[in-house]
Amino acid sequence: MNKFAKFIFLGALLALTIKFWPKREDDQNPEKELHLALPDSADNMDPAASDSLYSAKLTAKVYEGLLEYHYLKRPTELIPNLAEAMPTISSDGLTYTFSIKKGVYFHDNACFPNGKGRELIAEDFVYSFKRIADPAVHSPYFSLFADHIKGIKVFNKHITAHKDDYKYPIEGIQALDRYTLQFTLTAKFPLFLHYLTGNFASVVAKEAVNYYGSAFINHPVGTGPFTLDCFNPRGSKITFVKNKNFREKYYPTEASPALQHLLGPAGKRIPFLDKITYYDIYEEQPRWLQFKEKKIDCIKVEKSYIKQVFENGQLKQELKDQGISLLGEVQSSISFIGFNCLKKPLDNKKLRQAMSLAFDRDTYNKLFSDGLGTTHPSFISSSLAGYSPSLVNPYGTYDVAKAKEHLAAAGYPDGKGLPTLTVDTYTSTANKLGLEFFGKCMAKIGIRVEIEQSIFPALLKKLSKQDYLMSSLSWGADYPDAAYFFCNL
Repeated sequence: MNKFAKFIFLGALLALTIKFWPKREDDQNPEKELHLALPDSADNMDPAASDSLYSAKLTAKVYEGLLEYHYLKRPTELIPNLAEAMPTISSDGLTYTFSIKKGVYFHDNACFPNGKGRELIAEDFVYSFKRIADPAVHSPYFSLFADHIKGIKVFNKHITAHKDDYKYPIEGIQALDRYTLQFTLTAKFPLFLHYLTGNFASVVAKEAVNYYGSAFINHPVGTGPFTLDCFNPRGSKITFVKNKNFREKYYPTEASPALQHLLGPAGKRIPFLDKITYYDIYEEQPRWLQFKEKKIDCIKVEKSYIKQVFENGQLKQELKDQGISLLGEVQSSISFIGFNCLKKPLDNKKLRQAMSLAFDRDTYNKLFSDGLGTTHPSFISSSLAGYSPSLVNPYGTYDVAKAKEHLAAAGYPDGKGLPTLTVDTYTSTANKLGLEFFGKCMAKIGIRVEIEQSIFPALLKKLSKQDYLMSSLSWGADYPDAAYFFCNL
């Protein structure tokens, strides 16, 4: 996405994720089952091919990779998962050598002899990365590794001409023995380890891919804590059940000071649940109603019903009386209005500064997030290394008089001579209302703003062609490191 034009931020309003757990007093089922809503479709459970957030949420129940994150540490730390330890890195920074955990098994599945899952070995990772480089898999992630792993482009070219020839090696991905895996890069790339935490870097079993063929996307077979019990791409329910053969893995026993309250189950073996069931509920209000009727156990607060949840910034007493709990967390994501600095008149720095000064972030927060959002001076949130609480954005304070001065200095006193500026966004009532407020802010200094909405694929096409003046987007980090935003925004 770094092919988009450069952005200047009016301000990053970090969303507050809020989830609830109601007491299921009428549930007589002794099984520990969690009922959740799926806000969007997930029609692909192949980690190498799926590219949606919700598909990733599902496949993460089944699949695992070499590394993961310690999510109770701030800043977040990389830790081993299927790797025995963090890798040994050569002195030139090009070679990463991993020892694979012994005694890890793929799920019991019909694809294996007698239905019994076999042990994970280093060669399984070699195979899994070859699938990412195979154009027949249609993986959107090959470009992430193409310029970094030695020989992966050569393999891609070969497999294109010689279909299914997985015997052909990738020079930079070698199984040195049964439990030793080695990556060799073309140049230093410290973010490589973050890439290995991605769902797309999960390990898959060759037997499962061969057994299910084109239907493999609906039959995930991994090493994770849950197995898929029920999934119909045309249905409305997806069920996962506990993997009874899951290796010994335990809940963290350490947390940063701000997350100590999440250490309740410290040291207990995971997973805690017997079953997880997702229901397709794509509309916000129906999800809220299902939650209120206790058919859904946990839900994220959306803007459309935020007023029904909070009063004076606190969870409403009537919800507390129903046994509903609240968990708030700062996400590594931002909502922003970006300028295309390559197009006139937004190539004018003073004009951009004037608009930033004219945007009333605090009122926006109160109107659209009930004051629960956090306005940061940059795109680095408090959960990321590099966050500085003392940083001040000189153009982040609402100041109409100063905005008018900058607008005049830009050559457009009171907006005279300035054409109507368009801001592109994806089709959403909440987005439109937020941008209408933005337009009212700009009108106070004489700038006219017009909103253009498109379906999301059409919006991305516009952005990739740099065919826009301003855009309103939300952007979530693929990995908890500030480098993600530096590289992609």
